[in-house]
Amino acid sequence: MLRDGNKQSKNNVRFVRKSIKTTVKTSLQNRSSLKKPPVGRSKSRSISSIPSSAVASTLSLPEKVETKCLEEDTQGESSSSGNKDPTTKVLDVTAKPKSKRRKSFTSLLVNGSKFDEKNGETTEPEKLPSIDDESNQLEVAEYVDDIYQFYWTAEALNPALGHYLSAHAEVSPVTRGILINWLIEVHFKFDLMHETLYLTMDLLDRYLSQVPIHKNEMQLIGLTALLLASKYEDYWHPRIKDLISISAESYTREQILGMERSMLKQLKFRLNAPTPYVFMLRFLKAAQSNKKLEQLAFYLIELCLVEYEALKYKPSLLCASAIYVARCTLHMTPVWTSLLNNHTHYNVSQMKDCSDMILRFHKAAKTGNLRVTYEKYINPDRSNVAVLKPLDKLPL
Repeated sequence: MLRDGNKQSKNNVRFVRKSIKTTVKTSLQNRSSLKKPPVGRSKSRSISSIPSSAVASTLSLPEKVETKCLEEDTQGESSSSGNKDPTTKVLDVTAKPKSKRRKSFTSLLVNGSKFDEKNGETTEPEKLPSIDDESNQLEVAEYVDDIYQFYWTAEALNPALGHYLSAHAEVSPVTRGILINWLIEVHFKFDLMHETLYLTMDLLDRYLSQVPIHKNEMQLIGLTALLLASKYEDYWHPRIKDLISISAESYTREQILGMERSMLKQLKFRLNAPTPYVFMLRFLKAAQSNKKLEQLAFYLIELCLVEYEALKYKPSLLCASAIYVARCTLHMTPVWTSLLNNHTHYNVSQMKDCSDMILRFHKAAKTGNLRVTYEKYINPDRSNVAVLKPLDKLPL
């Protein structure tokens, strides 16, 4: 009995010693864990030994994650560790925030800050008033920048057609001018929209620049271009029998429909073109124009339609130059504003040659052979802008 009691007391002592050791060990572990830096604040030397090349080859980073190599001065550490490299590359992984809404190209190009390479600083552009009425839903102010970015891009991708008639043996600039002068009159008599006229000219020139034709097909191509443009832009389109009648029964219904199919296939059904009209609408808003300036600008740009020489300039440059000549003719000051410079993408020096050409057309309009546009704008409904005296010289 006594031996059993001694054996039991020894076991109790061992159990108590074991529990004490366990308690002391646990407390020491807790103390060591308190000395560790918190998560997210680990020292850089803990990962500084990982070279950037090894990280790039071994780590597979998720999408939308960018890595940056930062340099740290570790001279103090190199003295203790024996490392002679004064700099150490550190990997900094940062997740890109998701954009709530994709910005338009125009907002990035026009509204973004510009980088000053000389000073190495960013300078905010001049704050210009908005020309859009955001309260008017018909103006689609939310994506009007994207619409015009499409037109600017399309214009840049389509080369000017200033020399395409050199490939035609039977069609000359004079023949083209006579046809367009007649089409302007037909458009006016049918009371079609402005958009239809400018799209007609675009379809006509694009088709002629791609397909060799005979001289007797010119009127047929012109009428077909007018029919297609009115179908695309206008509220209604002339009936084919009316087009046949106005051409003095020169063509049949089958010929017009056949030319319509041929033109659509050749142009690959691309009818939404950057015509002078779409740029003129935007530029006149930037000019904060009145009715007289608007009518005079359209008069000048319409004079360019019949002139083959005008095709060597882009539609946007023609419109900007027409507005500049109109403002000079009306003695408006300043003749060119920061708002116009911003929306047209042209300054006065860039418009010099085109403006001089438009001024020549303005001077010759009254006495020229192709007078339909002059007689059209001499009407009081168009502010009689055709009777305004042209300038002798532009103040360039």
